Amino acid sequence: MDAVLSLREVWLSFPRGDRHVVRVLAGVSLQLRAGEVVTVVAQRAQGKTSLLRVAAGMERPDRGSVQFMGQELWSLSDRRRSHLLRGQIGLVERVAPPLDLPVLAGVALPLLDTHGRREAYARAREALRYVGASECSRQHWGELADWERALVALAHGIASEPRLLLVDDLTATLGIGERHEISELLGRLAGERETAVLFCANDPGVSSGTADRIASLSGGTLMASTSTPPPTPGPGRGNIIDFPGERPQRASF
Repeated sequence: MDAVLSLREVWLSFPRGDRHVVRVLAGVSLQLRAGEVVTVVAQRAQGKTSLLRVAAGMERPDRGSVQFMGQELWSLSDRRRSHLLRGQIGLVERVAPPLDLPVLAGVALPLLDTHGRREAYARAREALRYVGASECSRQHWGELADWERALVALAHGIASEPRLLLVDDLTATLGIGERHEISELLGRLAGERETAVLFCANDPGVSSGTADRIASLSGGTLMASTSTPPPTPGPGRGNIIDFPGERPQRASF
């Protein structure tokens, strides 16, 4: 099966001051297929958000290849990349929306241009129902609890029914039970809709039961996680990190 997302030898750095450069990603390679959940574990300021923005075509790497469904993202026009991000690529960030609208209207808003009002609102209602946040439809962001904000942010990401879902740590302020509910929800989404899910988190245990593969990101380098014991592997590949050009590394988590 062809990869939905393929990163090959991706490097990214940012200038700090006049003379210093901070390396964020160093030769990162990763392939993600339809129906898979891959969790990348990293502490704060270790490049999780940068990795997702590169995968979404929002941040151009210094060098390396970023492909979505076999297309090199940076060979596409800005307009085409923007269109993908509004449709086939979903980015989930738990940040306050730019407009203070009721939740349902906020989820529907990005869909209005491509789907029309009736379908946009229907998709928004279905997304909220799917994540279990229908009761939040008439509330505003400032009225939501942390758990509700995580669910609404996820509804934003899946309302367009993307092929690739990029999730930037929704669980940092949640309790253990809520973290596992988010993880199970992402696993169900991948299985039922054949969505490829790349989930970045700072807790290595948050998705150990539902992720197909787990990697860690530190110092810009992506590697197999070794922090948690593995669940009993099922038939097939088990929990293996694929690094193109190298032998697969079995995660001993």
